[in-house]
Amino acid sequence: MILILSHSLDRTTDIIVEELNPYPVFRWNIDLWSDYSINITNSSFRITDPEGRVAQEEVVHAVYLRKLFFNPCSVTIPQGGNEESWRRAEIESIWLGIRDLAHEQGKLALVHPAPSGSWQKIRQMRVASDYFKVPNWWVVVGDAKNGISDKVVAKTFSGSNINGGLVAVQEVDPARLSPDFPWFLQSKMQNATHDVTVAWVDGEIFAYQADRSAFAGDDVRASDVEWHPVVLNKREADSVSALMSRTGYSFARLDFLKVDGELWFLEINPNGQFAWLDIDCKGGLIKAVTGAITRVWERNRRKAES
Repeated sequence: MILILSHSLDRTTDIIVEELNPYPVFRWNIDLWSDYSINITNSSFRITDPEGRVAQEEVVHAVYLRKLFFNPCSVTIPQGGNEESWRRAEIESIWLGIRDLAHEQGKLALVHPAPSGSWQKIRQMRVASDYFKVPNWWVVVGDAKNGISDKVVAKTFSGSNINGGLVAVQEVDPARLSPDFPWFLQSKMQNATHDVTVAWVDGEIFAYQADRSAFAGDDVRASDVEWHPVVLNKREADSVSALMSRTGYSFARLDFLKVDGELWFLEINPNGQFAWLDIDCKGGLIKAVTGAITRVWERNRRKAES
């Protein structure tokens, strides 16, 4: 059985489950956690879904990690906390505990913690500069914005939403930023012609680009612009491979801007969304993901039967 840890509204998981057929798949949606029965002991775990299907640890040969989202995504937490926030924290710990068990047992497919430690954006930007051009960037806390003369955009470290809304990348005036908040600033790449995103799947590279003249603003996520496959040149592909080898990730999505035909690094998302890039499952990306999952399943199934 392949256990997928996801949430009920994740269209990417829908597509992956469809493409994994006829492999046996069990989907645990964290936002519907109360509909499941879960028992974990020192020797095994057992998860029962609303239809009565069972995922028993001994027959789970691969675990694939998708997105952890509750519904609604956020709740208002009073000063003293509340029951819902406590429940969510406990369920998240169970969800991640099963992930960690799978990692320990060699069952975690494709999406896993990096063996070289955490890769937050500060480390990403520093290390990526060994392989790509990187825009100037600043992390400022308090009254530390003096000396920034570039036109800049503000971004987030965590990708967290505020009041359920996307915090979009946008141009800001550093002098007007409140010292009451931490800020991640980056030089605005005014001559960028394309957004480029690269999916790294177990050593395979799938690249796509979107024309920046086709949308307004600085954040491609806030648009419905079309993405088209693009072939990286050998130097770009080798640089992606070298950077990902250094991180140790088996899967990630890397974002770039293209300026005068050259890629400028923005960030690595180690579990980024990707199905929208290959929505008809004909571009090879979805099949590469499902292939990586089923290879783990096959390996552990053979081990269990030997």
